[in-house]
This record gives sequence, structure tokens and C-alpha cells, in this order.
Amino acid sequence: MSKIKKLQSLKEKMIALQSGNYDVEEENPQIVKCWERLGCEKKDCPAYGRLRCWSIAGTSCHGAVQGEFAQKLGDCRKCVVYKESCGDEISEFVEVFNQMVKDLKFNLSEQEKNDRQQAKDARTAELGNMIAAVAHETRNPLHSIGIAASYLKKNFHGELVTEFLNVIEEEVKKLNTLTSIFLSFSNPAPLALEPCDINSVTRTAVDEFSNSVDNLKKPVLLRLAEHLPLTPCDTARMREALTKLLENSVESSAANTEILVGTSTDGKTVRISVTDHGPGISQEEQKNIFKPFYTTKTNGPGLGLPIVERTAREHNGSVSVDSQPGQGSTFTISLPIGPAIHNQPAGGTSS
Repeated sequence: MSKIKKLQSLKEKMIALQSGNYDVEEENPQIVKCWERLGCEKKDCPAYGRLRCWSIAGTSCHGAVQGEFAQKLGDCRKCVVYKESCGDEISEFVEVFNQMVKDLKFNLSEQEKNDRQQAKDARTAELGNMIAAVAHETRNPLHSIGIAASYLKKNFHGELVTEFLNVIEEEVKKLNTLTSIFLSFSNPAPLALEPCDINSVTRTAVDEFSNSVDNLKKPVLLRLAEHLPLTPCDTARMREALTKLLENSVESSAANTEILVGTSTDGKTVRISVTDHGPGISQEEQKNIFKPFYTTKTNGPGLGLPIVERTAREHNGSVSVDSQPGQGSTFTISLPIGPAIHNQPAGGTSS
């Protein structure tokens, strides 16, 4: 293609871009495959098998891992792969245009994601305020009912009276627990991050849960990875999230089936997983399980998994589920390893 035709084609793509069409990458038949041109056999390099290595972060060039596009472009322009791919000034301009379109699409996608998350956070905050108001208004009458029932038990005797008062006290206890859950969801404490040994946090959460459940017939097995790096974490909030996952697994599993809790790392994140042998979760249900008040169970307000999701997100992490109907479920919390403590191993051991 002549230079004039290249410029004409580029002009048409720019007009299309201004009209809102972002699928306007300009073709470049001169693109060189870096691994072939340089005889590179580093198949773990992110550029291996991909074109335009200069736009890919973390490439293994010159014996060192390279940075982002803007950081490495100066060096890339000196490389034979870039020079042969771009050829003349017009071809280089085409490649700059392609990179601009790629960055624009990425930034728009990120902006849309942020907008959706902000809208979701606003709805959750509004819902939380309403829940908190209702919970506070409910707590005082419940307290009065509990005191009255206790007084009546002490001063009025009889089998039938005692039976009814026991029912009242038990239901008040349930409602107080429900109110506490509502308040915890609507007004969580601010994160208190500190470098944490995730194995220790996990082990403590499992011990506390096992000791708090009467007649736990589902053994909880720990498989903790050795030498996990320290991870920024609010230990109290993370233990609460793990407890919610354990409660969910116990309620979902058949009697006498084990629950497996494990930790692992890929060098960038530390992961905590909880696996059960329950009925599994359909793909349709998985779209909703982290939404507040969504539940398929007969008891509980449907806030356990949303609390887990929010805790993971506030740690700049995530929670995911791997499940198929009839095959059980694995919930995994992934937490980023902080750069300041990236290479400090924790003292955890497997068990």
C-alpha cells in the first residue's frame, strides 16, 4: 500500500473513531513476530505468540522483565522488531494510532466498570442506611420483651407458662442475632490493615467456628500452604468472612461429609478456599448469590455471601465460586500481596 493510501485509510479510521466506532485497528502487513525474528524460546514471556510486543507489559527482553508500554517504548524503538514492523514514519504513525485506540477502549471499559461499581455502592449504601434504621428501632423493643420474659419466668410458675416463655426468649435471641447481622452489613467497621499471616488467620477462624458449633458432624480439614508471604489484612473482618463461608458450607453439606479449608499463593495474590460436598450451585444461581438478601434457604437473611464479597473487595481482592450441580462448591477469597511486604514470608506451615 502506498503512503497516500495509508494516510487515506488512516483518515477514514479516525473519522470512524470520532463517530464512536472503536473497532478501527489499522492493518499492518509488515508486523514482525518477535519470537521468530529474535529466535526467542521463552514461551513464558507474555509476548510469545502475540503481535506488537512493544505494547505488552512484562516482556522478557534483554534478560530482564520490561515495564508498561509508556516505560519501555523508548527502548523498543531501538529494537529490530519494532523498526521492521513500523518501517517508515507513516507505518509508525499507524502503530501509534492503533495503540491509542487500544488504550482508549481499555480506559472506557475501566470507566464503565467503575461507574457500575459506584452505582452498586450507592444502592448498597442507601439500602444499608434503611436496614440500620430498622435494626436500631427493632433492638429496643426486643430488649424490653426479653427482660419481660425473664421477669415472668422468675415470678410465674407453671409448665405451660414456662414453655411459652422459653419460646419467646428463643425467638428474641434469634431476632437479636438477625439484627446484629443487619447492623454488621449496613455499617461495617473501617478496615484496620496490617501485615498478616493468612495461615494464622485461617486457622483461628476455623478453630473459633468449630468450637462455637454444637455437635459439628462435618469435620473441617486444613491444608495450609507453607511460607505464604505476609498480606495486608484486617484480621477481624477476614475471620468474619471465613466464618460466613464455613457456615454456608455446613448448611449446604450432607451430614458426615468433610469441609476442606486451604491456602495457596501464585506470587501476586494469597488465596483462601473453602470446599464442601453439598448439592452444588447452578450457573444461574451463581449470578445472584453475592447479591444482598438473595437466598435459596428457608432460614437466614441472605447476607452471608454479600458480606464476604464486600470484605474481599474492600481488601482490593475478590471472591469467586467454582461449582456444578451435584459436585459441591469451592469459594475462594483472593487477596493481593502488598508491595511493601511482598517478599517477607509468614511463618505458616501446612497441617
